[in-house]
Amino acid sequence: MQTTSNRLSRLRLATKSSAEECAYRLYIQANDLIKLDAWITWERSKHSSADELQLIQNLDDISLIFGVDRQCLEDETTPQPKEGKTLSFPIR
Repeated sequence: MQTTSNRLSRLRLATKSSAEECAYRLYIQANDLIKLDAWITWERSKHSSADELQLIQNLDDISLIFGVDRQCLEDETTPQPKEGKTLSFPIR
């Protein structure tokens, strides 16, 4: 069974984003301090654990930074990012 954390990790890898970038984007999207350690813990969380519950509480903002529906991260299917829906930051 694929957990929400597994789907999150696969989506991050599919978009070729680093955990650092994702934590930073979520920090901006949620206007809340999201540390890299928290992101990594969410990706490694076990089903029905306290860490997974914290991940689920942040799914709305997480789905927005990847441009997918929240349901994609909750369903058994692997989410695919939609073109033009991810937040883009200038590359320096």
